[in-house]
Amino acid sequence: MGLFETLSDQELVTGSKGGSEQYFSALVDRHTTSVYRVARSITGSHEEAEDVVQETFLRAFKNLGMFDESKSAFKTWLLTIARNQSVNIVSSVKRKALIFFGDRDKGEPELEFSSNPISQEPQDAETMLSIKQQFQMMEKALKKLPERQRTALLLKSQENLSYDEIASVMDVSVSSVESLIFRARKKIIGLMER
Repeated sequence: MGLFETLSDQELVTGSKGGSEQYFSALVDRHTTSVYRVARSITGSHEEAEDVVQETFLRAFKNLGMFDESKSAFKTWLLTIARNQSVNIVSSVKRKALIFFGDRDKGEPELEFSSNPISQEPQDAETMLSIKQQFQMMEKALKKLPERQRTALLLKSQENLSYDEIASVMDVSVSSVESLIFRARKKIIGLMER
């Protein structure tokens, strides 16, 4: 699939609109991780995020003819679909309960680290434990943020979207995005210092 990796989103969209499933499959491969992160951030559930990923790409495929590259980048358009699908899932009472109580009982994996701290020297093991604890504190702090703040922060920090792109995904003004991100960062710092 070397050819597809060198093509821009624009070229892949054009090929997809022309009926090529391979071009669309390349878009799916390229953007699945981003869609999943947005969905997981909003739904709080691995299973629901996977459902959102599937539904997002199904909707994108069905509505690709309506996508207008002069209005937004494909990734922005796609993440808008993902956010809307995630919010729809969260709006049900059952999903709100899942987010409130978490999914730890379902055995969802926690943060993984590339090296095994037990096999390291004692000083390295202590450092790794400290890092793991900081990540766990950050994960808990992120879950305590309101959905809109968490989503804005995620789109900025993990997806590297501009304030304009985030505003487009979230259907708010740029100043609202700035405010959401500022409040999210301030709240996380406050939660981490406790």
